[in-house]
Parts: sequence; structure tokens; C-alpha cells
Amino acid sequence: MRVVVVGGGFAGLFTASELIAAGIEDVLVLDQNPVPGGVAQTVQRDGFSLEPAVGSFNLPHPHLSQILDRAGVAVDTAPAASKRYVYRSGRLVEIPGSPKAILAPLVSTPAKLRALAEPFVRQGGASDETLASFCRRRFGADAGHLLAWLMASGVYAGDPDKLSASAAFPSLTLLEQEAGSVVRGGLRARRRRPDGVPGSRVHTPVGGMVAMADAIVTSLEDRYRPAFTASVVRPHPSGWVVEGVGELFADAVVLATHPESAAGLVDSELATHLGRAVSAPVVTVGLGGSGESPLPSGFGALVGPDNSMASRGLLFESSYAPGRAPTGSWLLKVIAGGALLPEVATWDDNRVVAEITAEAVRVLGSQLTPEFTEVVRHRPGIPQYVTGHEGWLAELDGLLTGRPGLYLTGWGYRGVGLAQQASDAVRTAAKIAAKSADQLD
Repeated sequence: MRVVVVGGGFAGLFTASELIAAGIEDVLVLDQNPVPGGVAQTVQRDGFSLEPAVGSFNLPHPHLSQILDRAGVAVDTAPAASKRYVYRSGRLVEIPGSPKAILAPLVSTPAKLRALAEPFVRQGGASDETLASFCRRRFGADAGHLLAWLMASGVYAGDPDKLSASAAFPSLTLLEQEAGSVVRGGLRARRRRPDGVPGSRVHTPVGGMVAMADAIVTSLEDRYRPAFTASVVRPHPSGWVVEGVGELFADAVVLATHPESAAGLVDSELATHLGRAVSAPVVTVGLGGSGESPLPSGFGALVGPDNSMASRGLLFESSYAPGRAPTGSWLLKVIAGGALLPEVATWDDNRVVAEITAEAVRVLGSQLTPEFTEVVRHRPGIPQYVTGHEGWLAELDGLLTGRPGLYLTGWGYRGVGLAQQASDAVRTAAKIAAKSADQLD
């Protein structure tokens, strides 16, 4: 069986790795870019290493860990990343990484008491509830509003009043379904973890995300083809054809690209459906300098809802991953724009750097004089799992049933994080391997 994977980002690389592990050797990854990794391209300049997209991940993870181990990806732990902050009401507040987070001075005492009553709140809510509605219902108006905002910002740079709670944060809603309470469900999950099994912690790849992508490509041997732009993916009596520089025939094709890109390759019916996917453009801004670091120890800070700022989150890169800045220097990464301010992606570089630097000064309470600046725009940007996303997925699965041998994976479908993409790669590879086994029988 021959499988062609279109897309050399991590979703495509993970899927290829899993296909080979499942016993399917005839795999080819096509990448329109000259180097692997997709949007996760490490920017290395003047001794600074900026990760404009994902730059860290939590391990251990049942699927991501096995893929990285198989490829021999070297990782470092980031102990300082356990310390996190929220900027609200003009001050930076540290958030304890434990249930004590409820004690942080972010909401009023009555709001904290209401949040503490969450285990006694009855189940309810709409079948496809927004994240904001879910959090307010479970934790009260004030604490729920803040929690939903921070979750939406930290993962999607999204709008909590539009994101679907069950699609965007399925583990959260599952806790309520299984235990009747998010808090009770979380405590049960913690008790179920076997003794001696480490909890999930932040890790970074040695050499950056570009080195991680290179390691996976090396493990694929000759199955990766860069600078190949696919133009059409069409059915063939004996399988599928990928058109680009010539034609490639395959028994199965995996489109591991953004839904917008996938829509440009397929038939009009499927393209129309993929065109309904929602995304939010974001801008990543790197600010670096020499001298004493203005950054606190920790992973970073999310900007609260009571600030009219373009910045959604600040990551203290040189604090939790010191190798990303030269010795005696510092590096800050800011994520700006998103669903609530998509116009930020249209600002010119000078405006982006000026406004984001001013906001960083406001958050950190320290003057910044960056010597290193980098602006990276992500369009169409981060997929937004708005209400209706699960129905859209179900319809998509129905359309794919009528197109046997065509598969879709990546961050536009069942999770935007690396761990979720690894899990979907496992799911996709298992479906293809099962189909291959059926054909042999």
C-alpha cells in the first residue's frame, strides 16, 4: 500500500512516522516548503532563537512521547515554566500551579466563594455550549468570565463567547460529564494516576523546533520530498492522484494541511465544506536585548480581559529556555491579534513593534530597549473551534466516507496542540493500517 502525505508540518511528519510504525513502509511526505516544520520555523539571528509558533510541549504524553522517542528527538525540561502569571487591573499576578490558584488576587472574595462552590453546581447547559457560558455556569459570572478568557487566549487567541467548550476543551467538559463537576473530576483523575508516574511537565526541543522537525525527517529516511507543491488531489480508478511536478499515484492520501490549503486541492463539494472552517490571524513578535533581564522567572503571562491591548500573551523565552538568547541577553515573545483583533495582522512592522513594545513595558513594569526584533504574521492563523465545530466535523467525516482513501489531519480538526496532533496522527494511521489489512484479507 502506498500512502502520500501532503504537508510537511508536524501533523504530516507525525502521521508518516505512525504509518511506518504501523507497518506501512511505502510512505511519501510532500512539503511545499524547502524545510520541514510548517509554521514552526525557528528564526535564528544574532544569537537569538525565536519560535514564532509552538516552542514547547508537555511530556510525557502517550502519543507525542512515542513519536519523539522513535525519532530520537532530544528534549530539555523547563522547570521554570511551572510559574505563570496573569496581567489584570494594572498588575502582574503570579498564579500557583495547584488548586491554590483560586486564592490569587484576580477576582473578588464573593467571586472566589462562588467558584469554590463548583462541585455543588448541577449539570446542565446547552448541547454545544460556548466556553464562556460553560465557565460562568460552573464557576460563577466573575471567575468564570476570567477563566474562559484566559483559556481562550492561551490556546486559541480566541473569543470565549464563540469557542465551543466541548470542541475546544473536550477534557474540561468530559470532567463534568463523568464526575458531575470539573473540580471533582480533576481530583479523581489525579488520584487515578499510578504512584511513581510523573506528571506532565513543559519540555523544549534541543536546537529548537527546526531541529525537532529535522530529526523526524531523518527518521523517515528517503520518504520526505521538500519543495513539492501539490496542485490537485483527485480520485483515480485504482486510488488517488496527486498532481504537482508530475503525477503521483497512491492508494491513500493524507492531507495534513490547514483546512484552507486542503480546500484548494480537492473537489468543489469537499472544498466548500472545508471553506467553512474558522481561523484567526495572529502576529508573533520577538523582542530581545542585552543586559539585565526585565523578564520575571517563569513561562509567561496572559493578558486579562480588562485591558484594551493587542497582546494576548507574553512568553518569557529566555527565562524558561535560556538557550534562546545569548549569554547576558533576554528574549520575549508576544502573541498579538487573534479573533478579537484580527486587524493587528495588517499593521506594518514598525507599528507592530512600537505598540507591542509599549504594551510589554506596561505589563512588565520595566523599560525595554529591544536590539533584536522579529515580526511573523500567521495567516489564516489559528483554527477556531467555534460552536458548531463538532457538527462540521461529523459532516466532514460523512463526506470522506464517500471518498475512500482520502484522510484529513492537522490542527484544523481535533486539537491545535502538538499533543493533539500526535493523537490524531495515531488515529489516522490506525484507520489506514486497518484498511490495508482488509485489502490483504
